[in-house]
Amino acid sequence: MRPSLSHSRRGAALIIVLAFVVLLTGLSVAYFSRSVTDRQIAHGSFNQSNADQLASSAVAIIIGDLRQEIANGSVNPPRTFGAGSTVSTVYTPKTNANMLPMRSGKPPPAGGVDPIPNLVRRSVANDAITAPGLPSRAIGVNSTTNPSANGRSVTKARWNKHYLIPKASALDDTTEPRAEFDGFTPDWVMMTAEQGATLLSAPSRDANNTPVTPVGRYAYAVYDEGALLDINVAGYPTGTTTTQAGRRGSVAFANLEELPSKIENSSSPWQIDRLVGWRNYGATQPSNNFPDANFAANFRASSAPALAYWKSVTNNRNGFLTVSGAVAANGRTDQMFLTRQQLIAFRKTTDFSSNALQYLTTFSRESNSPSFSPSTPSGSTIDYANLSTAATAVNPNFLLRRAETAFTRFDGSTAVVGEPLVKTRFPLSRLTWITYKGPSVLRTLPPQSPTLSVTDADYDMWALQWIYGVPASYLQAGTAANIKACFGLTYPVGGAAGSPWTYMNPSGAAVATRILRLDEVAAAKREPDFFELLQATISSGSLGQNTAVPGSSTSGVTGGNVFPDIHMSNTTHHLLSIGAAIIDQADPDSIPTRIQFNPAGTAWTAFGVESLPYITQLYPIAGTSPNDATNKKWATYLLFQLWNPHQNAAASTPAVRLRLDGTVGLFQGGNGEVWNTGSTAFVNATGKSITLNPALFVNPSPLTTGNVTTAVTAPGMEETFSQLVAPVVP
Repeated sequence: MRPSLSHSRRGAALIIVLAFVVLLTGLSVAYFSRSVTDRQIAHGSFNQSNADQLASSAVAIIIGDLRQEIANGSVNPPRTFGAGSTVSTVYTPKTNANMLPMRSGKPPPAGGVDPIPNLVRRSVANDAITAPGLPSRAIGVNSTTNPSANGRSVTKARWNKHYLIPKASALDDTTEPRAEFDGFTPDWVMMTAEQGATLLSAPSRDANNTPVTPVGRYAYAVYDEGALLDINVAGYPTGTTTTQAGRRGSVAFANLEELPSKIENSSSPWQIDRLVGWRNYGATQPSNNFPDANFAANFRASSAPALAYWKSVTNNRNGFLTVSGAVAANGRTDQMFLTRQQLIAFRKTTDFSSNALQYLTTFSRESNSPSFSPSTPSGSTIDYANLSTAATAVNPNFLLRRAETAFTRFDGSTAVVGEPLVKTRFPLSRLTWITYKGPSVLRTLPPQSPTLSVTDADYDMWALQWIYGVPASYLQAGTAANIKACFGLTYPVGGAAGSPWTYMNPSGAAVATRILRLDEVAAAKREPDFFELLQATISSGSLGQNTAVPGSSTSGVTGGNVFPDIHMSNTTHHLLSIGAAIIDQADPDSIPTRIQFNPAGTAWTAFGVESLPYITQLYPIAGTSPNDATNKKWATYLLFQLWNPHQNAAASTPAVRLRLDGTVGLFQGGNGEVWNTGSTAFVNATGKSITLNPALFVNPSPLTTGNVTTAVTAPGMEETFSQLVAPVVP
């Protein structure tokens, strides 16, 4: 007989079996619990992916419709440049109205005022948008007033979380928009797997009579931020002088206190100082930390931070598309708002009015690229297919002048075939490189102290640094090579003060005879210089106008070459004169810039304009000679009238020196029959100077004896100015 098992052994086996059951049950529960969690995560991730894909598709459809609108409203076919992967396409609007997106789904103006000016369009049912705009594909189900089956909708306040719509209440920070937005919230656009975004009605079937089921929906509103202030640039701090802020040449000097919902910069808020101090931290070098309560005090404790801000603005080279790169003593740099959400969060920190957000943006900074195009002459049309012909070669559409080959630009970058030839605007700060003593790199850069007198030979360089904030490093960049590359000008080696510059163009090896067109510049594989840009932008029909008789090739007034003005018929001379005047307007000295060129084998000179008296009138006075006792000989005098065209000239004008250049003769006597260069009555005045006594030249008036350099009797000694004796009228 088999021996019976003990009860204890059977009990232990049962416990072991039960333990394994418990362990297995625990593992099973843990497995199913983890599986449920993973399933929820996977399901959530799947739904999120679907939502992201739907959102990406919606954005692609919206942007695609806007692009199609551009194509529909442009000249067809568009111009293309380059080849392969470097092809660039330029769309030219057919009409001025097509330059901006068509607007639809907006509240009607009330009394001529747009209640929601930034709103361009929204998804709206029965979209009656004007061509070339495309309808939004929305159905008659509103995102706010028609909740979905699960009760979900988008509130008006949520539609205005960006604060681009004027708020209903100016007394709080809520996003509830003004009443005009009622009834103008976006409608839903339905998405289907088969047809994408489509006008879907219930029931809806496809071409095979198969029911079409929506897989998602979206609604949208498009806002124009182009006219808003870029808060990455706008606003200047306490300590900025009236002269500095008054230039208004940059949005950096926009006064944020003048906004309808102003940003305060007084008393305890000092909101603009806090904004500029945070945004331009590296440039202004603050000593306090943000957001400490005393952070804004940096701009009131010293004028240095405001001056540093002004210099960072005026010396900006990148169009404010990036931060300056300046580093403060504590290692912090300038900062910028990358998104509107960051701007809204910053507003909460500094507590400026949320009502101001409708006037602010973070990314409307324009590209630093010119897009000038000459206007269409009255009664004519532009041949867009032949815009590179000679008829439009002088004043071309800048967007249609493209780089034809790769070349190295002035900033060191390589031009890509097909990109605009003029990729950036010409920095006018380069004008400081041209001085009356040659390139700025060769000039002495005086220290700030002592202050130089305006009569000091280096006053212009002192003023550029310590009055106008031009860094010494920038003046030292004014080398002969850089000036030739940017202006096409060369200065004689060892030339004396006031020596003329010579225009050669950047790639020229000798004095130029004319200024090249932009198509010729592109063929030369380089960027255009200052004068080539002037020629391209100033209407050629307004240049080189002389006083020739209509229909005649004779220069001068009626009667022949009595007063020849052949120089007025030369467009190059006219352009160089305009450029020289711009240079003189920018420099602190009072010596007119001279630029020579060679139109036909003879050196011509163009002059700039300083705040000095100029000959504004020249007319003859004739009659019998006062020195002729018999009154039988005729005398003719030329009367020169001096006047300072700068109405803001100082009350006390310094002594003026008139220099006569060229083949000029001063003939004294007035009643000789022959010009005898050997006679003592004839003086070759070439290169000689006449100094006038200090006098006021604000109002034009004939010369009087007060301007005589020596005590003489009329009609005056040689090399002098004197009052003319009125001739006897026969």
